[in-house]
Amino acid sequence: MKHTDRSRLQRNTWNILLFTLSYFISNLVSGIIYDTYVNYMQEVARTVATSFWAFYGCATFLSALFLLLVPKVGYRRLLLFSTGSCAAALLAAVFFRTEALFFMTTLLSLVGIQLHYVMLSPYIAVFTHQSNKIDWYTRAYYAGYLGYFLTTYLGGLLTVKMFSLRAGMSYSAAKGMTQHLEALSPGLRACYLQGNRDVLFQTAVVALLGLIPILLMRERPEDYRFAETKRILWGRRLREMGKALLHRDALLYLTYWGMLSFGMGLFTSYYTIFLNRNLHIDRATSSLLVSLSYLAVVVFLLFTPRVVKRFGQVVTLGGVSLLSVPFMLLIANGDRFGSLTVPVVGAALFLRSGLINLSAPVDSALSMELVPPSLRPAFSSMLNLSAGIASILSGWFTGKILFVHQEGYRTAYYLASGIYIVACILLLAGLWKYNRTPEERKV
Repeated sequence: MKHTDRSRLQRNTWNILLFTLSYFISNLVSGIIYDTYVNYMQEVARTVATSFWAFYGCATFLSALFLLLVPKVGYRRLLLFSTGSCAAALLAAVFFRTEALFFMTTLLSLVGIQLHYVMLSPYIAVFTHQSNKIDWYTRAYYAGYLGYFLTTYLGGLLTVKMFSLRAGMSYSAAKGMTQHLEALSPGLRACYLQGNRDVLFQTAVVALLGLIPILLMRERPEDYRFAETKRILWGRRLREMGKALLHRDALLYLTYWGMLSFGMGLFTSYYTIFLNRNLHIDRATSSLLVSLSYLAVVVFLLFTPRVVKRFGQVVTLGGVSLLSVPFMLLIANGDRFGSLTVPVVGAALFLRSGLINLSAPVDSALSMELVPPSLRPAFSSMLNLSAGIASILSGWFTGKILFVHQEGYRTAYYLASGIYIVACILLLAGLWKYNRTPEERKV
């Protein structure tokens, strides 16, 4: 019996470590998608760039539907699809130039990224116990944001470097030219775009490497098959989702999550566009500032277990979101600081990102606590469906209304701040009883 328990523990640890590695690689790709790729779209397919969060919403929606396939096909096959789709999308974006294709590559790459993300909560829940879940969630998020930090920074640096090589000029000269991209001559603009494509190709190769840890996972049917079925019973999946929504607390959390997703969609995907085109910070420096904000996530996540233990789950989740609002307003008004714009905006980005993401493991852990274990995949799907719908609406709003004028990128921070405040008050008032874990509540 002890040998069996030890073997099970070793397999559980092996699978989580490989998932964390694959999640790290997925976030390496994600950092390029949300930085270099979206900036490339701003130049070659502006409609795609200004509505980027709508694509994110559609991808989240589709990923939630894919998650319903878990009891039939397992996690491993879906992870292989998510990683392969990112690589295929990036390669297509490099070698083809039509706007219609960019719609497809954007959606496909984001589906790959989001599918990997939405599987994080239920996958880790399968291989962990209540006592150590926060630690494993924290490690996974830590690794993910470390990857995101690296490529968000390297995306801008490598783009400028590739641009300088293509244009036959020094790195510093190329970097200076990216402060005002609209002023580039046709020849230099072509070199700049090719530099972007060079970075996207390199990222596609990295995405393909992400298949290796997934292939090495030791998955068994009992890890994902909650009910024996010979075919996908969509009716059953829908009924499970309905049962999850019968829980008042689950419905309240769903509302909170949808509001936050809408607010996030107004500004988080457009950091480098705002810094580069509104605040006129050069391309490499703007990417550096954004990457440092993800380094903040890595740093702040180290304190997550301690903060949760001290203040509780709900206070951590709602409190850090509220504390991040003043820093969002500082970013929006960064150009008012003159020569101090870069350090002020950089510090605000760092603190805002660190605070809001300190609670990311709590999001995963708390959401799985609101419903019975058998409904976790269904509720995770519902959360992502809600986020997807909110994100589609957010992307439609930015593409059709808010970003029609460049100044709309600034207004987005004010709107998002108000939404954050309302959502956090709803969370704190409605889910206070979950502030402590079940074990702590029994003490």
